[in-house]
Order: sequence, then structure tokens, then C-alpha cells
Amino acid sequence: MSSTVPSTVEVVLDESALLALGSGSVLISRILHQSAATDTWRVHVALAALADADRARTGVAGHVAMLDQIVFHPLDLAAVLAASGESRTLGWTHTRHVAQPGPERPEGARVVTAVPKDWDGAGVRVLDVSV
Repeated sequence: MSSTVPSTVEVVLDESALLALGSGSVLISRILHQSAATDTWRVHVALAALADADRARTGVAGHVAMLDQIVFHPLDLAAVLAASGESRTLGWTHTRHVAQPGPERPEGARVVTAVPKDWDGAGVRVLDVSV
């Protein structure tokens, strides 16, 4: 009998998901619980998106910063260059940059969002938590 190791689910919370978490979203809370309880979910947050969420609702950044199961991604030069010429917010482009495939996440990550239409045509997979 062979055992199968479940693959890791990589997700990035966008601004809308961060605001929904701050409003008590059960779905996002479950994702965070799974990431804390198992090794099968890994949750990422682009710091530019966290700053945008905190501007919309003061205190969100402080709340999210206490969650030690989240991997925070600083705004680096590569993220700024990826945002160059974009009409979207820096938080949106930073989230997309983190979700793109790369050496650490060869398959990329799903964007967890409460506004899935914001990601139409962005070239990333989406996990809709708008219900």
C-alpha cells in the first residue's frame, strides 16, 4: 500500500479577501485554520495589498500581522517593475506578482478574492470567496 503526500495549496489573499477576513469571513478563516493546522495550505500576502486594505479599514494590517501562518511578501524591485505601466493599484499588481509562477512556487498560487471579476484576464487562478 502506497501513501500519497497531498500537494501544497498555495494561495495569496488580495485586498478584498483581507477586508473580508477583517469582517469575519468564515471561508477565509477556514483557509487560515487549514494553513495553521496542516502543511497542505500555504497562505501568502503581498504587503502592498495589506497596506491598501488597511487604508480602507484601519486595523486590518495589525490584525493580519498577528497571524504567524501567513508568509508576507515585501514590495521588492521585481514587484515594482511588474507594476510598471499598470492601471491597477499597486496592491493588485503586487498580489498578481506574488501569485505568478516562480522558483519558490513553480505552479504559482491562487488569488483568494471576494471580487473575482477583478481578476478576469489577469493570468492567475482564482479562489472565489464571495459567497
